[in-house]
Amino acid sequence: MDEEYLKKLVISRLNAMPPDVSFSIGNYGSFTRDQLITEVKNGSKIGKATEEMELNYLRKLPKLAKMVQ
Repeated sequence: MDEEYLKKLVISRLNAMPPDVSFSIGNYGSFTRDQLITEVKNGSKIGKATEEMELNYLRKLPKLAKMVQ
């Protein structure tokens, strides 16, 4: 998957969430939505971890959808 496309996808999905939501990213700690958007834009370790979590979620989504049917 193209790196810039992935960044745009993750940022779009983060922007769809309320600004006051917080996320725990492994051993890195907790971050607000806007902090994560900045990390993704900057390509930091935290941003890369966020992208990987999003990819894992999207890959598992079809299986999760089948479970709730």
